[in-house]
Amino acid sequence: MSAPVHLVHTALADLTAIVADRAEALDTGRLDVRDDLARFGSAGLFEAALRDDGLPELISVIEHTAAASLAVGFSLWAHTMAVTYLAHAPAPAREGRLAALSSGTRAGVTAMAAGLKQVAGLGPVPLVAGGSGDHLRITGPIHWASNVFDDSLIVLPARRPDGTTLVAVVDTDLPGITVNPAPDLMALGATASTSLRLNEVPVSPEQILTEDLASFVSTIRPTFLLLQTAFCVGVAAAAHEGAEQATGQLSEQFGTERTELGQKLHRLRDTLFALARNPQAAGLAEIIRLRLDAATTAVEATRLESTLAGGAGYATRSAANRRFREAAFLPIQSPSEGQLRWELSRYV
Repeated sequence: MSAPVHLVHTALADLTAIVADRAEALDTGRLDVRDDLARFGSAGLFEAALRDDGLPELISVIEHTAAASLAVGFSLWAHTMAVTYLAHAPAPAREGRLAALSSGTRAGVTAMAAGLKQVAGLGPVPLVAGGSGDHLRITGPIHWASNVFDDSLIVLPARRPDGTTLVAVVDTDLPGITVNPAPDLMALGATASTSLRLNEVPVSPEQILTEDLASFVSTIRPTFLLLQTAFCVGVAAAAHEGAEQATGQLSEQFGTERTELGQKLHRLRDTLFALARNPQAAGLAEIIRLRLDAATTAVEATRLESTLAGGAGYATRSAANRRFREAAFLPIQSPSEGQLRWELSRYV
């Protein structure tokens, strides 16, 4: 299931080996993902987000990393999206921020789920921007975000009382931002995922990325969904490999399932890289369907691996068990399976 050689950065194999060594400690919460972000940044792997042709490379990075640890692959996705947002921002918003994100010295938070829902017609953004000009202040909740560390940069959507919209970047430690204690999560505790509350948080004009949420979402959504597809495919591929390694008479009863799963993964990857080469030309319905199929395939793959692992897969410290728990998150990851199905129904 390897990506084409020219798409894989020369440092990626070494980095994913480090991630694999850390996977158990990340899973149990003894470590978090900040060191991983810094290593990938030092290797220059986020710089592909600054190029128009960098998406296939980013997909390779996230796919291979998620195969070693979905927690890190998921965190890389969130961080890469923040880099992508800033790369498309006006110069004042980029200054002093984009370099820190692309180098991995600061973690990036994508709090854009509510913005994507509003554009899809599933309800207004709960963050409200009051005031005007140099005196803009944002109030409201962010129901879920990841990479929320003390020095993170958050990209978020907001709406004004008159219905107009904006996207802004803020520092996590700003006065008025309350980071709620992170809940105990199954397999993803290392990602610093939690909810936040903003109360009259000041935002200056140079922090505004755009004043047109719909246009912004249209620009970034193909990348958003394709990179999510990459971490789904990564954990699915690792689970399929684990299932293939099972031996014995009982495992032979699942030969058809293993073969069909391998074929499905091959098709998903081919489609993923084909769309990544020209994402803006791809139909949104095709990208949504791919993202949905990849998530359901990952759940299917981890269930098969766990079945074939038997009692060993029931031990929480086993890789099969970890992947089973990791994939359980994918149906609710925004956009959730329900949202993806609803959006696809509009194209019928």
